[in-house]
Amino acid sequence: MPLVPFTDHMDTATPSPPNPGGAVRINDLAAATKSDRNRAVDFYRAIAMLAVAVGHWLAMVAVAGPDGEIQGGNALEHVAGLAWATWLLQVMPLFFVVGGFASGMSLDAHYRNGGRPQDWIAARLRRMLPPAATLAGTWLVVIAVATMFGAGPLALTAASAAAIPLWFLANYTIDTALAPFMLPRFRRNPGLVAGGLAGAFTLFELLRIVDVPVIPHVNWVIGWLGFQMLGMAWRDGMLPTGRPLLVATAAAWAGALVLVLSNGPWSISMVNFPGMENSPTHPPTLSLWVFGLAYSLTAIAAAPAISEFLARSPIAWQAVIGANAIAMSVYLWHMTAAIVLIGAMHYTIGLPTAAVGTGTWFAAKIPLILASSAVLALIVRKVAPIEQRALVAPRRPWNGSAGSMILAAAVLSTGLKAWTSGGLAMVIGCAVIVAFARTSLSPTAPTPQPVVSPAQSIG
Repeated sequence: MPLVPFTDHMDTATPSPPNPGGAVRINDLAAATKSDRNRAVDFYRAIAMLAVAVGHWLAMVAVAGPDGEIQGGNALEHVAGLAWATWLLQVMPLFFVVGGFASGMSLDAHYRNGGRPQDWIAARLRRMLPPAATLAGTWLVVIAVATMFGAGPLALTAASAAAIPLWFLANYTIDTALAPFMLPRFRRNPGLVAGGLAGAFTLFELLRIVDVPVIPHVNWVIGWLGFQMLGMAWRDGMLPTGRPLLVATAAAWAGALVLVLSNGPWSISMVNFPGMENSPTHPPTLSLWVFGLAYSLTAIAAAPAISEFLARSPIAWQAVIGANAIAMSVYLWHMTAAIVLIGAMHYTIGLPTAAVGTGTWFAAKIPLILASSAVLALIVRKVAPIEQRALVAPRRPWNGSAGSMILAAAVLSTGLKAWTSGGLAMVIGCAVIVAFARTSLSPTAPTPQPVVSPAQSIG
């Protein structure tokens, strides 16, 4: 089988291989898995990346306009019934839960070795940044070249579409930076921390509903942080099991349905699309919070059965390990792959002309998704080594205080958010990401003076 590097991944802890620190085969990693491992965590991370890619490809609308230019859109704008499909494909709450579970494991190991919070945060961000910077740098080059040939606006539009998945990384960056400080406080008083998060979230949600500007956007941080804390609670065994868990899950699903069917300010769709009056994710709303709780509790309830199945099926477990080795590359590049395909079709055989939402339109989606997958596979083959090298790069301490690390994470998060805004802000955001990847957060940049010994870095 193909070689993949050993790593504990950005979001999941990976089993110790026979040859730590080197490149090992997938089946070696599978054989080295501990019997008590929660394999469902790895499965959910892999399946989440697949769901995001397929969901975006399904919803993507691209047609030739009257002037011959490509016009884009989202199928959710045209077919109201598709809103219910987002209840299956909106996996970001679960992804943050999985991230919280893995962060709890990683932080425990880090603190056992005497590590500092800022070193853990830096290690996490150094794994994420090189793949993101590669995408940002690629699009900066595309925009620059296209501008030289008079196609700058088209390139900016394409780059903006390619950045659709990046809003998640902006939130993940800042919540990851908060994790080392939240976890010990949560363990000391879980009720107070959980209640405080819920109360603050509800307050800012009410301010959003009454149209208070700017302030409700604090829920960009609090909303996703709540799911991260749920993952930490899962990892620590704080959640109910058996019948109480099933009752809580059913209550959460009922609550989500009541909210979206109450004629209140909450949409049925759990995914944002252009023209929405009340986006469920920008920032996260109460309906998304309750839906995400129901979705995640369902996954947590199913986790023992999934882990047992993966333990009995070596082939399935190897597939999960292999998928995790390229998960970030798939996530970052899947929209670029679709854009490349659409551009090639537009200038050769032409784009589909069926009306959005018709049977013909849905039928045409099948070959388009297969073709997008093929293009993505070619791209991932080239960019996955960048992701994997970042994952196995030696851990370096952060040459500064915890406060400076939080500030760096906030600037990086802002750059990622700017990338999704389009226009000049997008170009600036891309430049910020590339700059961070080349300097203080580069996995390979030299450090003037070590702050802790190698034994204290994340293992």
